[in-house]
Amino acid sequence: MKWVIAPYRADAHALSAKLGIPLPLAKVLVNRGVNTEERARLYLYEPLGLLNDPFYFSHMEKAVERILKARSRKEKILIYGDYDADGITASALLYRFLKRLGCDVEVFIPHRIADGYSINLDSLRKSEVPDFSLLITVDCGISSIQEVSALKKEGIDVIVTDHHEPAPFLPPADAVINPKADGSYPFRGLAGVGVALKLAEAVILWLEGDKERKAVIKEFLPLVAVGTVADVMEIRDENRFFVKFGLKMLKDFVPFAALTEAAGISDRALKPWDVSFIIAPRLNAPGRISHARKAFELLVEDDGEKALELARELNRENSRRQREEEKVFGEALSMCGGDEPVVFVWKDGWHPGVIGVVASKLASHFASPAFIVSFNGGRVGRGSGRSFGGVNLHRLMSRVRGLLVSWGGHEKAVGFNVEKDKVELLKEHLSRAVEEEERVEDVLFIDDKLEFELLDAGFVRDYLRLRPFGEGFEEPLFLFEGLKVRFLKPMSKGISFLAVKDGIGVDAYSFDVEIERLKGGGSFDVVASIEFDMWKERKRLRLKVKDVRKSSG
Repeated sequence: MKWVIAPYRADAHALSAKLGIPLPLAKVLVNRGVNTEERARLYLYEPLGLLNDPFYFSHMEKAVERILKARSRKEKILIYGDYDADGITASALLYRFLKRLGCDVEVFIPHRIADGYSINLDSLRKSEVPDFSLLITVDCGISSIQEVSALKKEGIDVIVTDHHEPAPFLPPADAVINPKADGSYPFRGLAGVGVALKLAEAVILWLEGDKERKAVIKEFLPLVAVGTVADVMEIRDENRFFVKFGLKMLKDFVPFAALTEAAGISDRALKPWDVSFIIAPRLNAPGRISHARKAFELLVEDDGEKALELARELNRENSRRQREEEKVFGEALSMCGGDEPVVFVWKDGWHPGVIGVVASKLASHFASPAFIVSFNGGRVGRGSGRSFGGVNLHRLMSRVRGLLVSWGGHEKAVGFNVEKDKVELLKEHLSRAVEEEERVEDVLFIDDKLEFELLDAGFVRDYLRLRPFGEGFEEPLFLFEGLKVRFLKPMSKGISFLAVKDGIGVDAYSFDVEIERLKGGGSFDVVASIEFDMWKERKRLRLKVKDVRKSSG
């Protein structure tokens, strides 16, 4: 693995002097694009200033007027959601807000397999949803041009709230609220639930002013934090505010208090990791195994006992999802040779709701792009692909699109449909295309070199202000040179040791480094992030080691 240390930046020195923070931490900010004093102060000390006026959206005024018109006329409003954690939290947020506002509102959550992604008019017409005159999408709809046109012809008004990349043409909705489709909005990185919050902000700001707007933001921050992290959005700008304070308030929100209790994490301060790997999988599980409506019902429940029962049901669904994933992964693993340029497996009967996660596991296991296709008695199978080694799957799939019924995605992940009689040919073409793709060497980007003697109380205080870390604002990595290793021992799925230099010892652990690499004595250079946790009722500092080398000196 290649190590790359961030180059010298004069603006980091200026930032360190102006803010009075250690230079390595100023470098962390600059390396993430926060390179002015004004911006850095917002990130560290005044995150409320990161929020944007919702009326920067060019269609927001039209959206607000149409919603208030529906309220005054007692029209039925239908929220059309999505089945993933972002879509579910967005649906719950807007439902709760409009319900409290006195609107007559219902929610339609599509079924992943039967209804698919975005507006499905056939499914909507077959559902038990009562007649409605205003449809509001959340986390979907930006590409539903034909469907919105059909609804408009039927006399139904449509407000699209979404955050996905738009097609060349926008749907003919009454209002489109999407930061990626609206150049007047200053931040493109909102999640679907973030866009839903901006709509709620605008409505309450119109009706009652800024004080109530702040109350609405505070009320729904837990939902926005979870949806933002679950959808792997960058923790920058507005998202930084949502996640930083939403995580602190998570257990004050009845549904998440129940979910953390059911998941066994109610006794600790929550981090983005807990959302990504514990909370989000439980919200996503029903959508993969049965129906996402179960997760939505939890998020709109305010009775603690009922919420706990619903949370336990999501726990059971998650266990079912894990068992199904393990089954499919095991079967897929047995079908792989491991010596081909691409992993490509298919079978009848695999649950299509878990193939994306299995493809990700296969890619990691074989260090190669992986594709998995599920046929369930039909002529056309549903497939999912995950990248590895920098291979651009979007470019790859565009080269074989003639063999596909349909496909979509981005450079790291794709979904597609393929006919059974073309699947062998697809594997052959993908293998050839992957061999022609340029592989990217794994790189560790290091923020700065650091010495143990700098890790004092002031450094810790300023470091903690940098949190939360996540997508787009990654946890800092530092290089510690010339360390001695003491008390090296194995632990569950990893190793632990004491790193020592100049008489200072710091606890360290790793899930990425094999124990043999630290044996034999001598000094080591270590790339690690810094963690702070509670140990025997005391705060402690630890190194989470990503890679090691023998010191050259």
